[in-house]
Amino acid sequence: MAWPRRAAEVARSTMASRLDKLPEAVSRLQSLSHRQLLRLAQGVCIPALSPSLHKGQSGRVCVVGGSLEYTGAPYFSAHAAALMGSDLVHVLCEWNAATPIKAYSPDLMVHPHLRDSSSLARGLEPATEAVRALVDRVHVLVLGPGLGRDPAMLRSVAGILEYVADKHEGGIPVVLDADALLLLSEQATAAAARAALRRFPPDRVILTPNAVEAKRLAGAFELDDPARLAEHLNCTVVLKGGPDRIYAPGGSSPLSCSHEGSLKRVGGQGDTLTGCLAAMLAYNRAIHDFGIAEPDYTGLEGGTLSASERTALCCYVACAVARGASHRAYEAQGRAMQTSDLNGHVGAIFRDFFPERQ
Repeated sequence: MAWPRRAAEVARSTMASRLDKLPEAVSRLQSLSHRQLLRLAQGVCIPALSPSLHKGQSGRVCVVGGSLEYTGAPYFSAHAAALMGSDLVHVLCEWNAATPIKAYSPDLMVHPHLRDSSSLARGLEPATEAVRALVDRVHVLVLGPGLGRDPAMLRSVAGILEYVADKHEGGIPVVLDADALLLLSEQATAAAARAALRRFPPDRVILTPNAVEAKRLAGAFELDDPARLAEHLNCTVVLKGGPDRIYAPGGSSPLSCSHEGSLKRVGGQGDTLTGCLAAMLAYNRAIHDFGIAEPDYTGLEGGTLSASERTALCCYVACAVARGASHRAYEAQGRAMQTSDLNGHVGAIFRDFFPERQ
């Protein structure tokens, strides 16, 4: 299959040209309205469905997380990716988490290949080859939902980052959220994780911290403002908040998503966002890495988007879908709203945003 080779070539091309692309990373997107951004995303990042496509071409996503204590987070992330239309969605979790996650949904493929410190102490062998075989098959990785802070689990995820950087030359986009963000600040994993991320093209790494996580990360890098994380780490950062602010590498001002959301905040909303984002990144790869459709830049000044601009656009759509789903869930449930209610509206919001892609 030619796809992985082409993807690696695209990643190398992106890395080689990044110095030319970074300064204007999201400047043109900032001038567009919500409706214009959605129209652009439909033409540039979302392939139309077709009878000629086979299973997997419209997105293969893997969520890496899930532990004995936290089984809901990886489910919400993976479920959101599936509801956004990803063809195949996997969960790579600690073996204790596998049965609950399997019970939540028969639509997800759950792989109990991660090991925490307790499992290793009882003699369970690391399933390194099984993990790598799964990573080789997917288009996007979400790292962190329900991961927990067990040292062995954190080391495993750091190892996945290093593997993608080495074997795939950073060509598989990675979304880092929740406890995976600790990889960049914990003494045991920081050096390896930071070194691995430096080998990724800047458009292939997306961090999605909340306010507390962003402040912690900024402190770890001795930055006075979390807004500087994208510039410092040479990646895309989505700072979740009142409006969600999307910072592209290169130090430009952010693209903001202020689409109406919910007055209620529930645990798990961020996991829904990561799943929506993973689906969008997989769609983007389907067009630009794998060539299953031609992008349509109609009406865009300049006629094309850089890789970092497309990533920022994917982030915008994911934020807007998650916010729209939370708004609709809150309208129905009020204070009783839960993340399961929010996820239940993801598919409908995506359909409302992109009726021509149904």
